[in-house]
Amino acid sequence: MIRRGLAALLAAVFALLTLTACGQSEEGTPLTVNGTPVNGEIFRYYYDIACADPSYTTRDARVQAATESCIRYVAVNSTFRAWGLALTGAEKAVCAEHANALWGAFSAHYKRIGVSKETFLKLRLSGTYIEDMRYALFDRGGMKPLPDELLKSYFEQNYVAVKMVRCNLYDTDLYGNHIEYPQDVLQAILERYNYAVEQINAGVALDFMYASLISEGNEEVRQALKTEIVPRDTDVYPAGFFDFAMGLTNGKAAIMDFEDYLFLVYKVDILSDDSFFEENRDACLLAVSEPYLQSEINVMCNRYSSMRDSTAVEACCRTVEKVRGAV
Repeated sequence: MIRRGLAALLAAVFALLTLTACGQSEEGTPLTVNGTPVNGEIFRYYYDIACADPSYTTRDARVQAATESCIRYVAVNSTFRAWGLALTGAEKAVCAEHANALWGAFSAHYKRIGVSKETFLKLRLSGTYIEDMRYALFDRGGMKPLPDELLKSYFEQNYVAVKMVRCNLYDTDLYGNHIEYPQDVLQAILERYNYAVEQINAGVALDFMYASLISEGNEEVRQALKTEIVPRDTDVYPAGFFDFAMGLTNGKAAIMDFEDYLFLVYKVDILSDDSFFEENRDACLLAVSEPYLQSEINVMCNRYSSMRDSTAVEACCRTVEKVRGAV
């Protein structure tokens, strides 16, 4: 449930958004986009981001980058409304939660460059609009839906389905310290697992061999056998794990040995169960649609023109540069 204060803040922000995309401030309006005024708070926010990017080496380059970001902001907000989209209560709550966390961490800086919490939340909400627009465009039933065949191709190349048994190569004392097994014990473990791999690859059922390992009283087995879907960018498993698993043949097993443990890895055909794809479809859609989404947003932005007030822009730049110690 959104707390009363947070609900009031959201209500105030949405009221502002219904009036104009950006509003005005006493310092003047640094930018106007298709007749919509972009106030100094928003311009300073984007100019600050440009200042943090070392690729923008001059003020002119930073001003141009901030201008383009402001155009994108107005284009996204306007298109979101024109398409009749609306955030759900849950989306608003999640956005507010994330914005509050970021504000708590960086509010001192934003206040120094003259960006209020209300404006910061508006900017974060605009990012949520983009995600809703992604689904409105490319999801099933969308304006330009991406075919599942394309998403499944990405899924097949960037995810691997495996069943694993992790075997620790150490014991643990009463204080939780790792004690490495003697060499003869380690050798016996390795032989058992290599034998299991040989039997699996010869056609013996994986479940049978797993049960055999357990029945032998091998207490080093720490992980139950289940199918796991592992993405290419996993940080759960050691470096090289994904490539090792992806390199296996479907229905075959191998041992991946590490200093303190080893994996018996069995590769499952990732397209053998539709649920594997469906459970990861959103992540695939996010990755595959990204260049298409940016292209659509660029087309939107090209329909917008802008006019800068050089005096107001100068004031915004100096405020941010002074805080950042650039002048």
